[in-house]
Amino acid sequence: MIEILYKKVEKNPYCLLVVGTDAVIEKTVRTDAIMIIFIDHQQGKVLISNVPRDLLIGKSKINSLYEKSGVGGLEATLEQLLNVEIDGYAIVNYDVFKYLGDKLGPIEIQIKEPMKYTDTVQNLYIDFQPGVYQMKGDQLLAYIRYRREAMGDLARIERQKEVLIKLAEKARGLDVFQIASIFSSVRKSVSMNLDIGELIYLFLRLKRNMSIGFVSFPYLLNKDGDVVVDTQKLADYKKILLSLSVPETKSPPKILLINCSSDKSRGFLARSQDLWTRGVNAVPNQIVWEDVGITSNKDTVIILNRAKQEEIKSIIKKVYPGYDFVFRLSSDQDAFTEYLSVIKKLSENRVYPAFPYDAIVMVTK
Repeated sequence: MIEILYKKVEKNPYCLLVVGTDAVIEKTVRTDAIMIIFIDHQQGKVLISNVPRDLLIGKSKINSLYEKSGVGGLEATLEQLLNVEIDGYAIVNYDVFKYLGDKLGPIEIQIKEPMKYTDTVQNLYIDFQPGVYQMKGDQLLAYIRYRREAMGDLARIERQKEVLIKLAEKARGLDVFQIASIFSSVRKSVSMNLDIGELIYLFLRLKRNMSIGFVSFPYLLNKDGDVVVDTQKLADYKKILLSLSVPETKSPPKILLINCSSDKSRGFLARSQDLWTRGVNAVPNQIVWEDVGITSNKDTVIILNRAKQEEIKSIIKKVYPGYDFVFRLSSDQDAFTEYLSVIKKLSENRVYPAFPYDAIVMVTK
């Protein structure tokens, strides 16, 4: 019976382009997520890379290519840019996540800071307070679509990764007939050039032994604040895609960056993201760019995790060369008092960082 259900996929590794689409607004379908998924169904390895939807290609953002040129134009652009061959595509409506959340959920999600957003055009209402949730359909969909925190689309990509991994783990407990039923149902909300038999074959190959890795797309912010390809890191990125191996890295220090400059606009956010990406190919875990009443006379780092102080100092020097930072340990009484003052100001302004952090960085310019 199983032989009838699946259709063998000969190509290995198999490269799948996944395009997540938003609601149709004024006859325009917005591309809300773009993922490239490499599947080694012989070794049970899956490598996922999210392409920033605001990535500038030529004079246009990549998320506009789907509207202008269809999935074929998007495929051709990515194949040329990354020197890969895309074997299949799936255009997914967000309703799929709602269905999978109801079918496979609940899954446990921890909310670390308030998430509130309303968009009546898309019939989208998000209101989460900090806490642990057991999420299913509607809640899970709202969780992955939220993008109003300081890190914007970068934070949303991280939430998508989290949900994908947890849904995949749930799915591994199902048998082939349950999976076939789910695929048949979601097919209504997915346009793809694979048939259900091929999807079932890939799932069965990965079901018993599957490792999922994520690799960040090489990008940076240019002087105009546009998201562009980081050509210096593109070659290494291509090698990772071809080898399906993500270099092992230790967990970086968890950083809270606070704007103490006179510029209380999103320009500070864009500049900070650019500096950190250029310096260490990463961004702080949270950037408080708005005015919350926190001031400092000097660029200051309050180190909360003594074990990581040398790593923190090294990162700061790479991100802010030429800056004269003052490094203080939270065990010092004055530094601890300042730390408590920062927490008080943040809470008064309804900003609730996801503690614990390894360091608080306060920048004055």
